[in-house]
Amino acid sequence: MSLVMNDRKANLSWVESICLYEFNWYNTAQIMIMTFDNVASILGVLVSGFTAYHVYFLSKKISNRAKLEHKEKVKQQVENHIGRIHREGLNSEVYLVNINRYFKDYPSNKEKRFEGYSHLKAEIKATRFDGIEFFSTMPVQVYKKHDGKLSLKGEESDKFCVAFPVGVVPYEWIDYIDLEGDEYAYVPLFFCHYKARSNWNFWKRLLFLKFPYKRILYYKENKNYTEGDGPIDWKYSKIDID
Repeated sequence: MSLVMNDRKANLSWVESICLYEFNWYNTAQIMIMTFDNVASILGVLVSGFTAYHVYFLSKKISNRAKLEHKEKVKQQVENHIGRIHREGLNSEVYLVNINRYFKDYPSNKEKRFEGYSHLKAEIKATRFDGIEFFSTMPVQVYKKHDGKLSLKGEESDKFCVAFPVGVVPYEWIDYIDLEGDEYAYVPLFFCHYKARSNWNFWKRLLFLKFPYKRILYYKENKNYTEGDGPIDWKYSKIDID
């Protein structure tokens, strides 16, 4: 009887060993499958990231090249027109047209919050590496402080010079130039994006009124310049105002 029981126990132990072996093998196989799945997922993410990275920088290169091509086209067109102004004595006045309002209510010129004017008058000054310079408003008085710095505010005795405010419109903010103008204004039309806030009036900055000038520079007339000495733009010298 005891021998039979021992045989049964031995048989059960053997069966249990086989079952345990199969169970362990099954778990190991499942873990390996899960591991392969995870590795495949990680590789998929890495490949997607690598592809996206190269697509992004390729598109950025294309975008930069398109910007440079646009800049060169606009710059050349403006420089040719500036040349005609000086050769033929043409008027340097232009209109900076707000392209977002042109198809809505141009030439109505009531200033609108978040949009600005439908157009602004200006005069072409010169081209720069980063945009076109325009005489934007009337000349302003500049004062020299006791520390030597220049300011738009001061006493009568501190008067230093008269300066010309010049706005810079980036090339990428100019979509199109119509040098012939239209029946409303027989002057060149620069179709611009009004993206900047005014930096003249504090309350206008708070109201988010848009302007085409990314920044305002100040120039004073160079009294040592005589026509023929060099480019007409040498007639003006940039000054720094606090």
